[in-house]
Amino acid sequence: MKPLINSISFLLLIALYSCTGNKTVNDMTIKREFNDIYRGENLNRVAFPIGGMGAGMICLEGTGAISHVSVYNKPDIFNEPTMFAAISVKGLEHGAKVLEGPIPDWKVFGRPMSARGAPRTSYGFPRFDYAEFEARFPFGMVTLKDEEIPLDITLTGWSPFIPLDEDNSSLPCGALEYKFVNNGSKEVEAIFSYNTVNFMKQPGCKNSIKPISNGFILSNERSKESPELH
Repeated sequence: MKPLINSISFLLLIALYSCTGNKTVNDMTIKREFNDIYRGENLNRVAFPIGGMGAGMICLEGTGAISHVSVYNKPDIFNEPTMFAAISVKGLEHGAKVLEGPIPDWKVFGRPMSARGAPRTSYGFPRFDYAEFEARFPFGMVTLKDEEIPLDITLTGWSPFIPLDEDNSSLPCGALEYKFVNNGSKEVEAIFSYNTVNFMKQPGCKNSIKPISNGFILSNERSKESPELH
């Protein structure tokens, strides 16, 4: 049986080589200079971590989406709750869009539950036509462009990182800053909003979304049975 197994293995190697030909890994991906801006398909797997060292984290993706939401003392890299920023420009037929670039194909067709229509996602909402990402730790910067939106938009995500100051560099916090610039000659009136489910809630706890000035707090109050979930 050994000669037969060896022959089959050899044939499989030949078949695999013939499928790829003489292509290298670089030939099958979009070439990009080291430390350059991410564009096109190179955005598909970008996930820039935000959160203090040793603390919880979220990730800012290359398109501007938020994923890898890990806030309960363990990595949760597939946790992508429904949360997004949006803009609505007055007077435009297609002026309401999620502030993200195009959704990568692997999410639409390969994400869990995608065969059932990707429930609990915002994939059906309109998004910007173009996005690019630049990483300059501790800052991750997303640029969004769309022919129908007369604004230059940038999103910067960051968290405290201070050399030789491990305490403040470990704070469990992060920030997302949205910047809108009107470079046209006409005045633009628009509404910005941030929308999310309460991804802090846990079973058996009292959870709520509490209003504050110009924002909200996602709340999860511990119970006597689960005091650690707070």
